[in-house]
Amino acid sequence: MSEVKTDAFLAQTLLDAQCGVLGSMLIDPDTVGPTLSRVQASDFTTKQYLTIFQAIQALFRAGKPIDGITVRETVGSGFTQLLSNLIDATPTSANLDAYIDLLKRSAMLQHLQDLGAELATANDADDAQAILDKAMQARVGKPEVQSMTFAEGYERFFDRHDGEKKPVYLSWGVPVLDERIFAEPGDMVVIGGYPSDGKTALALQFAAGIGMKHRVGFFSYESTKDKLFDRHVSSAAMISYTTIKRNAMSEADYKDLIDLKDKLIAPQVTLIDAAGMTVLDIQAYSQAHHFDVVVIDYLQKVASPAWMRKEKEFDRVTAVSSGLQQFGRITNTTILALSQLSRPERDKKSGDIRPPIMSDLRSSGQIEQDADVIMFLFREDYDDKASNRILRIGKNKEGEALDMVLFKFDGDLQTFTRIAPGVSEPMQKSKAQLKSQQIEIREITRQRDLAEVDRVFPPDSEGGK
Repeated sequence: MSEVKTDAFLAQTLLDAQCGVLGSMLIDPDTVGPTLSRVQASDFTTKQYLTIFQAIQALFRAGKPIDGITVRETVGSGFTQLLSNLIDATPTSANLDAYIDLLKRSAMLQHLQDLGAELATANDADDAQAILDKAMQARVGKPEVQSMTFAEGYERFFDRHDGEKKPVYLSWGVPVLDERIFAEPGDMVVIGGYPSDGKTALALQFAAGIGMKHRVGFFSYESTKDKLFDRHVSSAAMISYTTIKRNAMSEADYKDLIDLKDKLIAPQVTLIDAAGMTVLDIQAYSQAHHFDVVVIDYLQKVASPAWMRKEKEFDRVTAVSSGLQQFGRITNTTILALSQLSRPERDKKSGDIRPPIMSDLRSSGQIEQDADVIMFLFREDYDDKASNRILRIGKNKEGEALDMVLFKFDGDLQTFTRIAPGVSEPMQKSKAQLKSQQIEIREITRQRDLAEVDRVFPPDSEGGK
């Protein structure tokens, strides 16, 4: 199909869709409210049709009746024939949903084509980026309003709580967290931590566990996809991360990787090099790949749209946090965002570092407002990088807060192992003992059914073994 024919076809489709939407509202007033919640003025590309739409909008807001006569009184007698044609061409409003869908798709395509023409004549990179941001916004589109009355809610309540189908929440791989954190589609979970505390390693373990049942997109602003997968291999196969980085694996290591292939690739996790990506970029990519859960590493690094790049960091991070929260709500995507914490202050008398609190989330108080769950990961002894890690739930809208869960973090194997309350830590083992234990664990892992690998942390880690 030639370009001329393609443009003509799109123009006719737009005309037909605009005609169907307006005609339905003119012949059936009950359709006006639902239509106005889904359609906006920018969807109309024909000036006369836009004028009629705005007149209907104004009458509806004023609480006045809407039909061919009242609209003609608003727009003028010069529209008499056009209004009559719209009514005659729309015998029923039964197809309104199809008209609206056609209008939204056609209007978006037209808008993208117009932006493409602007992009071809952009004066510099900043202008081009601003146009691309507009295109991304158009691609995401306006969400359909979701609502229900109390009467509808009453009926849905019994459907949702019939006692037969148990709700499915994200599994964190740690029973004490699973019992308290009920993360659902659309929720925003934030993990705050200081540098080098293991946020990325913990998030990767969470992602691998969640990925056994959900599609996960891991957007990294800190590491490349290859480096992240190296970490995953180290944790899942229990191979020294240092050995992997030095490309010095043994034949036994390679054999283990072949034997553990199914375990390594089973999680439905996609690793994305996210440098330069905005919230809109993340949303568009996530929707295109149907992610159920999106991990952001980390929130303060998410790029701002071109028009915000000269704003203060506080304003930029605030916009990013709000954007991620809205993205999750609109698309029913669970957001797991990592966040840096502000540099801690020591107590002047004791010299101790207090545990982090929500106001320590760096650069914006908006993060505290937007998150449904906030967890803090920090060292038991701030000055000792080999110290045990503490995970504390600071905010939990739908469940209990939790003072602390204690973990042993093995940076060379990129793993967190829970130290159960009342259980002493094992004595420091020699390298030979660790190697022997590693071989034993690998053999057990090889023989274990994949169905048992849907937990982020090994089942026996609850006892600190």
